[in-house]
Parts: sequence; structure tokens; C-alpha cells
Amino acid sequence: MKDLETRMAANQQPAQQRPTTLADQIRGMEQQFALAMPKGAEASQLVRDALTALRQAPKLAQCTPQSVLGSLMTCAQLGLRPGVLGHAYLIPFYDRRAGGLVAQLVIGYQGLVELAHRSGQIKSLIARTVYENDVFDVDYGLEDKLVHKPYMGGDKGQPIAYYAVAKFTTGGHAFYVMSHPEMLDYRARFAKSAERGPWVDNFEAMALKTCVRQLSKWMPKSTELATAIAADESVRVDLTPDAINYPEHVDGEVVDAQGTTEDTAGEGEQSA
Repeated sequence: MKDLETRMAANQQPAQQRPTTLADQIRGMEQQFALAMPKGAEASQLVRDALTALRQAPKLAQCTPQSVLGSLMTCAQLGLRPGVLGHAYLIPFYDRRAGGLVAQLVIGYQGLVELAHRSGQIKSLIARTVYENDVFDVDYGLEDKLVHKPYMGGDKGQPIAYYAVAKFTTGGHAFYVMSHPEMLDYRARFAKSAERGPWVDNFEAMALKTCVRQLSKWMPKSTELATAIAADESVRVDLTPDAINYPEHVDGEVVDAQGTTEDTAGEGEQSA
């Protein structure tokens, strides 16, 4: 009887004595996320998105909790949803200096578009892919012009170019075009990995994002957009509000779903 009572007592330990999981820590940050988020954004939704991302990328649970929570805090401050709508993604990354896995925040194409619209100075912002059977013409000069008529008769052919166009609320427009070979060269120079990661999993989305990033240099200045571009592919371990202004870009290896790594160097797209 005494042994039975001992086992029952062990099974009835208070919940607070159980090891705190990363999911528990994310839930526990909901109030801090709410304080950091723009008006109208929901911290509870951010927490649900984060927990979904954690289930979809189990390696995130092996990252330092500070880096995961830091990435989520940046999402909160920018009002972006991780892993949803193409806003932002948390990517497991091996940090040589730390000697372990950290969560790297990658801002998505749709996230940049969302932030650009919030400035109130952008009437429209789109990015598109051009295929070899499309009608496409670019004319630079006193009146920059871009004509793109997609081929609708069947096979579009291979991608030949990518572009982004912004129309301003004050009138006027700006666009940026990169050929497919130029984009391949860009990836070779700035991508973290040629074998895995977003440039491999979704090349087109990264190409469109790159055009938006480059076009942003000719767009009306937006604090949120500039902050997102600076924070792109960064690792954040400081949860204080000002830390978003000092992103850290680490040197290490991309980690795939199985946890193997590939040697890379440089600072990714921040170099451009």
C-alpha cells in the first residue's frame, strides 16, 4: 500500500514542476507580444501561428528559445504572421559561434508588400514572373515604360525575367526588372545555401521578393519596410523593444528537416 501511495504521489506532482517546453514559453509571451503589436493585430493569433510553425518544423524545438521568441517578437512588432500568408518564416540555422541551432527570421515577399502598403504612400505594389512566350518589353529613358502581356494560349515556356511595379498615391510609378540569369547570379552570391532553403523550395517567391527589395530603394521611405528589410534573415535573442533596430546576421549552416547541415558563408540577402 505504501508503494502505491508513493507512485500516486509522484504522478500528482504540481504542473509547475514539469519542464517548461518551447510551446509553453511561446504561450507565456502572449501578453508581451500584445504590447508590441500594431493596433488591430491579435497576439493570440500570433501564438497560434507560432505553434503551427513549431509543429511543421520540429527542428525549431532544438533552437535556442531566445532566438525563437526573438523572431516572434520581431513578427509582433512588424505585425506579420509567421508561416502564414507568405509574411515571414522561422528557419532552423546552425550558428557556428554559438555552436548550436538558432531560429533565423526570413521575411516573405507578401510581408514586404504588406508593410509597403501600410505606409499610406503606395497605391499598388505587385511583382510578377515573365515567361518566354509572353510579350515583354522594357523601355528606359525620359518616360520609363514596361509592357507585359502574358501568353494565354498554352505552355508559357521557361521564366525569363522578374519585375516589381509600385504606383504611388501622389502619382507616378517605379519598377525594377531582373532577368532570370541575373536572378540566378544573385542567388549564387547571396543565398545561404544552393542545396536547401527558400531559394530552393520556392525560387519564384524569393525572386519576386528580391525585386521588391531592390525596388524599395526608389519607393517613398517607410520605417516599417526599412526595419523589415534590415531584420530579414537575422537572429534575435534580445526581447527588449529596441532590439529590432539592431538585427544580428550570423554565419553558419542551413539546417534541413532531417537536421543535416551544409556549409555556407556570408550574410545572405543583407549584403545586397
